[in-house]
Amino acid sequence: MPPLPDLATCKKVGFIVPSSNTAVEPITQAIFQSLNSNIICIFTRIQVKTVGTDANSTSQFSTEAMVAAARLLADAEPDAIVWNGTSGMWVGTGIEADKQLAKAMQDATGIPCSTTTLATVEALQVCKTETIGIAVPYNQALTDMVTKFFTGLGYKVSNSARLEATPASNLEIAKSSAGDMRDVIKDAASGGEVKAVVVGCTNWPAAGLVEELEKAMDVVVVDSVIVTVWTGLRMAGYRGAVSGWGQLMAERL
Repeated sequence: MPPLPDLATCKKVGFIVPSSNTAVEPITQAIFQSLNSNIICIFTRIQVKTVGTDANSTSQFSTEAMVAAARLLADAEPDAIVWNGTSGMWVGTGIEADKQLAKAMQDATGIPCSTTTLATVEALQVCKTETIGIAVPYNQALTDMVTKFFTGLGYKVSNSARLEATPASNLEIAKSSAGDMRDVIKDAASGGEVKAVVVGCTNWPAAGLVEELEKAMDVVVVDSVIVTVWTGLRMAGYRGAVSGWGQLMAERL
């Protein structure tokens, strides 16, 4: 049994998770365990049952809901709080809305806050790449919104790839096979110009494929769950190389 953290002195990173997401917690806990360091992850949830651009779906991601969740995490006095969801990439409000969301959460709690979307953009900047591929489990409309988000920031999207059969719900996204995820990510990296692939969904459990695919394709894979952990650790002051989770965790912490 690995040693338990010292709860009197450990650092803490808090994550806000969509209620229908079953991938974030097990993957995040696995990454934290591999750190072999006195730092823990804690979680709270907001209700998210659907993924779409209709009003019923986008209203789930209100600033009020996020701030309330951040305040719950703040009761545990974490060193950083991160919204663990990619809604900012496809609701159509742009990166400024995520910046405002992070500020609202930080103003309410006094704790550094961020989002998966902001973390992804930061990671692309750190990796100094401008030509990317996009891999998502969404329908064509949401895939187009994600593509539009990144092209709007000045990135050249060489290829946007998605699952051939769109999962019926967010719960079903988490049940995607490793083979299907691998194929979509490889498709996103095709074309020769791609320097990084954005895997855009925190309920798509592709994190375990990242290191394998980076070696096979010679690109950086910016997985949504991994990059959210990455930014939370950086915000909490953690620095160190972590193997098994791709280049971001091994070289960019």
